[in-house]
Amino acid sequence: MKRVFVTIIVPTFNEEKNIENCLVSIKRQTYKNYEIIVVDGLNSRDNTYEISKKYAAVFKFGRERSQQRNYGVEKSKGKYIFFIDADMQLQQSVVSDCMQAVKEGCVSVTVPERSIGEGYWSKCKALEKNLYIGDDAIEAPRFFEKKLFLKVGGYNEKMISGEDWDLRRRFADLGKIGRTKSFINHYEGRLTLLGDLKKKLYYAKTSESYLSNNVKGLSDVLKFIFRPAYFLKWRAIVSDPFHAVGFIVMKFSELLVGGFGAIIFKKKFWEKLGIVRLL
Repeated sequence: MKRVFVTIIVPTFNEEKNIENCLVSIKRQTYKNYEIIVVDGLNSRDNTYEISKKYAAVFKFGRERSQQRNYGVEKSKGKYIFFIDADMQLQQSVVSDCMQAVKEGCVSVTVPERSIGEGYWSKCKALEKNLYIGDDAIEAPRFFEKKLFLKVGGYNEKMISGEDWDLRRRFADLGKIGRTKSFINHYEGRLTLLGDLKKKLYYAKTSESYLSNNVKGLSDVLKFIFRPAYFLKWRAIVSDPFHAVGFIVMKFSELLVGGFGAIIFKKKFWEKLGIVRLL
């Protein structure tokens, strides 16, 4: 398996603060037969491109992640492809663990993420995301055989958010999705509540493609809001009451902003589904 070539694809947008640490973590992988492709967004204006050239083949393309990822696949030479984001760092055995999973018959592989942030709201978000470790309903695969990725059509470029879940659904029809024991460390910086809610509103405004392909009824909506991880891992929440309060405030605010935003901007979709009736 060590002779098999892997392409690691990193989409970027103004990531000069993160990209070098990300690429260095790739260079430290125990699995050595790989290439790195960085796809820097057309509207990226900092030094991401120049920094990346020291470590990877770099292209300028696209304005959203799905476009950039699919373009990276077009340029790739690997039999397998692996996607990470610029604010992530890999533990040293991640790629080796992914290769072991496909050797055992998995058609794609999920790498669990540990969320790391600075400041109160970032730690509240980290508390939430760390609840999802091991939850197949939330985590999505990042490692694929290229021919299967192309067979299912790659990332849906109309999706601004939810594209990872959408791709997971299509890969689940092909076979087993594996999981590594090694982790990705996701460095999310210093989050603010206002910044988080602005992002949720943006996702709500651009959610039509994901909703149309993945939400079929009220049960799907309820599963998204009342995620099992909140109940299964309640001990992790109550053990950190200081950040648990912020986590609850953040999730409730996201629900109001994102939920009402989706209803307002996608009125016809929700009416067609029969979940809400707006005058």
